[in-house]
Amino acid sequence: MDTMVNPARPGTTETDLYILRGLLRCADRPMIPAWADDGIRYYACPDTQCDRRLINAEEIEQLIWQRYVHLNADAADIVSRDQRRSALLAVLARITVGSSLVDLDYDWRD
Repeated sequence: MDTMVNPARPGTTETDLYILRGLLRCADRPMIPAWADDGIRYYACPDTQCDRRLINAEEIEQLIWQRYVHLNADAADIVSRDQRRSALLAVLARITVGSSLVDLDYDWRD
């Protein structure tokens, strides 16, 4: 990728644009929220040799939110977009990305 990618600074739990910050992992490494100079948000693996170096943030956030909605339909109806991060943090310990975006391993809290 020729686009410059920069680490994203955290907001508060309510204002953070990266709702998976701290939850998303690539193998045993936490993925780092990042943004490109073209304005696209990503989660980046810190291993520069990784095949999954950059994951489009919007795509993976939608996939994981849809899984949450599938399992928590009643609760999801009352969660606003700004509250999604808090809702996910309450039920998920981590999500590990496999070889593709559809290969996700969810570690749910008890």
